[in-house]
Amino acid sequence: MDNTNQIEFWNGEAGQKWVSNSDLLDAMLAPFADAVLSAAALQAGESVMDIGCGAGALTLKAAQAVGSASGALGVDVSEPLIGLAQDRAAKTGLPATFTVADASTYRTEQPLDAVISRFGVMFFSDPAQAFANIRRNLRSKGRMTFACWQSLAVNDWARAPLEAAMPFLKEPPTPPPPGAPGPFAFADKAHVANILEQAGWLDIQIENWTGEMTLPGNNATESAGHLMRLGPVGRMLAEQEIDLVPVETALQSRMAEMAGDDGRIKMQAATWIVSAVAP
Repeated sequence: MDNTNQIEFWNGEAGQKWVSNSDLLDAMLAPFADAVLSAAALQAGESVMDIGCGAGALTLKAAQAVGSASGALGVDVSEPLIGLAQDRAAKTGLPATFTVADASTYRTEQPLDAVISRFGVMFFSDPAQAFANIRRNLRSKGRMTFACWQSLAVNDWARAPLEAAMPFLKEPPTPPPPGAPGPFAFADKAHVANILEQAGWLDIQIENWTGEMTLPGNNATESAGHLMRLGPVGRMLAEQEIDLVPVETALQSRMAEMAGDDGRIKMQAATWIVSAVAP
């Protein structure tokens, strides 16, 4: 299994962007962290690991739930994000520890009660093998809960920038193969279930979570700017040497049509909340 591309990506400019915008992104993604924690039903004293923990927002919430007897462990391949997560833990005093590690191969010293993740498990080059390794970190009947995105078609926050960019592209983007590592790798719930079955998980449940997500920014201009800088569209435009300004202007117009009375932008987001149990 080779996750080199993802490791390089999250230790480069992408990781630095997430560090710089971590507060905004964590606020935007807070509903999904809460959905994971609700489904995981962590109990005081349990041991838990957060996969692809980023800057540690979910890990810190988990640490608060389980308490200091066991604490929570966050793992991520990004050194910049783990560094920020460690700083956050030190400032809050919550019992959370963080380590730079690839969850597809990482092994804990002791069996865990639970594994959780907020959009951190869709990037493995060999997902079945990765989830088999994750399962081995759990005690018998230990549980896993994670959130993953449904398809691009039902996630307006991701589709809108792409649609704004399309008239300006020199050539249309090539859709990745179904299931290829990336944000929408687990769009097909049957595909997710099949991977987890291959990896030896039991009692697999995949629940729909669809609702509105409040974008970063206080108005259409700010929200469009964040989507352009933090989403994949900006990278795609750079690769084709296309000026970002007209695309961002087009996206601003679309955002303005969706602004609420307070100027904030809410767009549809659709995820799967996945749970499974180790044998």
